[in-house]
Amino acid sequence: MELKELREKVVCQDSRRVPPSKRKLTKKRPTLKGYQKLLIAKLRQRWPWITHYNRFTPETFINWLQTKARRAHAKKVEEGTKNGRPSTPTYVIDAILAIKRQNLRYTAGHIARMISGGELKYQISKNTVAKILKQHGFKPRPKGKRPPREKEQGWIEALHNQFIMAIDFKCAYDMRGNQLFIFNLIDHGRRVLYWSRATYNPTSGWVAQQLRNAFMDLDTLPEAIVMDRDSTFQPIVKETLPNMGIKPIRIGYKSPWQNAVVERFHRTLVEELLRYVQPFSDRHLNRLLTEYRQYYNTARPHMSNEGEAPVEKVIDDLPAVNDPDYFQNPRKLVRKKWLGGLHSSYRWTS
Repeated sequence: MELKELREKVVCQDSRRVPPSKRKLTKKRPTLKGYQKLLIAKLRQRWPWITHYNRFTPETFINWLQTKARRAHAKKVEEGTKNGRPSTPTYVIDAILAIKRQNLRYTAGHIARMISGGELKYQISKNTVAKILKQHGFKPRPKGKRPPREKEQGWIEALHNQFIMAIDFKCAYDMRGNQLFIFNLIDHGRRVLYWSRATYNPTSGWVAQQLRNAFMDLDTLPEAIVMDRDSTFQPIVKETLPNMGIKPIRIGYKSPWQNAVVERFHRTLVEELLRYVQPFSDRHLNRLLTEYRQYYNTARPHMSNEGEAPVEKVIDDLPAVNDPDYFQNPRKLVRKKWLGGLHSSYRWTS
């Protein structure tokens, strides 16, 4: 009996012309009456697209909205309209490339601080500058093995509120191999270089006179001066500074890191000046130091000052904050050379 039932099922399956797997799942065409066909014909004469839809359901309306949104998006893509952050103006890109070509040693961060601060005043990030340089063939420096810089401690802000300076000597050599001593006086707050002079024979009297010359144009004297335990500073600590009402602070023995501000400036002085010039004499070096001090205080961007120079310039021709034409219109970049082109500063002009 079971075999007979199975045979009957097989015969029934074979009798079908189209197997179930190949059947088309189509809906039966709706049948319309005469007046319905006449109504659709009249409507089609007025709106030809109406016969595209034989049934109006909520899904039909949703599909219309989605189709409209897709077409609007495709139109935006075709027209090239972009949303989000505006692109960097062409004249700013040209300025970045010009600064890099004229100063190959400048990094992306240095160029970003030059453009964001100083006289250019166009806000741009270091990553944007690095991306522009990379697109135009300037490869970035390889990453070092140093850990990322930690956030500054709270006492840094306290130093900005106090008028503290630091002094120290930096050694250099002239063309004949004679040793020169560069006396530097720098501020802890905005890193203003108040004095930088060179001599072959530094004495206590010479240092005291340099301090008087540096403080001649100051309305307010510093509260304290940080220095190392050089024997040349001994009379300065006992007589000169107390007579001026300045507190001397001497660091520990063989502990230069306790006078970090002036030591960091010595590294900058070597990297930006002494490495590239060889002075003939102390007069030649003093002339270079005078020009470098002016560049350092007025034109060089400083990371600790958020890209601004230590001495803030009062620029009268800056535009108003709500002036959109100033930064949108193309502008020309003007270069000012320092130290014979060793360093540069820039400003915009119409």
